Amino acid sequence: MASQADEDDIPTQPCQCLSLSYGSLPSDMYLAAKNGDLMKVRQFIENGNDINAADSDGYTLLSSACVGGQKTVVRFLQKQLYLHRNVRDWAGDTPLMHAAMMGHAEVVKELVNCPHMCVLDLNACNNYEESALEVAISAGHADVEQVLKNAKLPKLLAPGDFKAALTPIKAKVPSMVKFECQVCLEEYDLEERRARTLSCGHSVCTSCISGILTNYTNRLNCPFCRTLHTGRVSNAAEIPVNFAIDSVIRDLSS
Repeated sequence: MASQADEDDIPTQPCQCLSLSYGSLPSDMYLAAKNGDLMKVRQFIENGNDINAADSDGYTLLSSACVGGQKTVVRFLQKQLYLHRNVRDWAGDTPLMHAAMMGHAEVVKELVNCPHMCVLDLNACNNYEESALEVAISAGHADVEQVLKNAKLPKLLAPGDFKAALTPIKAKVPSMVKFECQVCLEEYDLEERRARTLSCGHSVCTSCISGILTNYTNRLNCPFCRTLHTGRVSNAAEIPVNFAIDSVIRDLSS
């Protein structure tokens, strides 16, 4: 249970995010985030680079992923404690505004529904005095408009509990069996995140395999050992299910 001191530390107002250092994000990383290359984004952060680095136009990894509608990349980035979510580019647009402008309703939901110590600013306005909601209305994205009109930010956990709920990429403890996909760091399930085993023996969730196939049509290299999966693959469902992990998940849910 959170102490009174912990509760007093829980932020309730939108985060006043840091000013960006323009030109610190390489152009290939902007494209990696925009195109959904999660492994490249993850490696960039693992190498000690700033998760809030921005390119010459002020685009961060998060804003780039929002432009491209890459929900998996957005979800991964929001698991990192030091991410800032209200940063602004040259036009004053935030990542939420970019997702709203492009009509990526699922990404908008991902941003709005994620509890994070950097509290999202739903009412922020860009240099043209437009909020994310107004941007969505101007662009004619009715589905995004409804998400934002009904948005209610989730209640945050106490800081200590919040940190424990995240999955920092450098805090992994080796174990015999992993019950979360080691690419997106989401827990395996029996649907979108169902574990599938590549011919090299490594397991990856269905969603991440689909993302890899989207970027590299009919060519599936293991994201860990880079071994080319045997045979041509057109969709993730063609990869064998890891029934050992399936069995454990079924037992735990029964």
